[in-house]
Amino acid sequence: MDLGTRLFVGGLALALGLTACAPLVGINVLLYNMSLTNEPVATNFLVIRCATFATLAFFSVNFLRRKRPLSSVAPMLVFCNFTVFFGAVIMIQRAQYDVLPWVVLTMIGGLAFFLYRENRAENSVIFRDSW
Repeated sequence: MDLGTRLFVGGLALALGLTACAPLVGINVLLYNMSLTNEPVATNFLVIRCATFATLAFFSVNFLRRKRPLSSVAPMLVFCNFTVFFGAVIMIQRAQYDVLPWVVLTMIGGLAFFLYRENRAENSVIFRDSW
């Protein structure tokens, strides 16, 4: 991999990571129309955006490290984990304690646990005959 590619992907990973984490400190990047209000729709959009950018940054860094996902469920697992993390932090920051969003977040956490188990099972099949 040449230097230009590494610099481009590294810069992209840095920009995506910073953009994903910016709402945690009250900075809203890239959205000129949306303020950091406590509206549920804005919160949902912000959580999905943060999780998406963090997932892209995660896999960009893994690309630079030449680490590829070993199973097809790994990207979904990473996205679910980031969704649970950013969802919990942003809803606590905004003092949104309605039951339904927390139930949905718990269900996504359950999906992440299921995907984790599937990922481990698929990895053990891949490496079963490696030694």
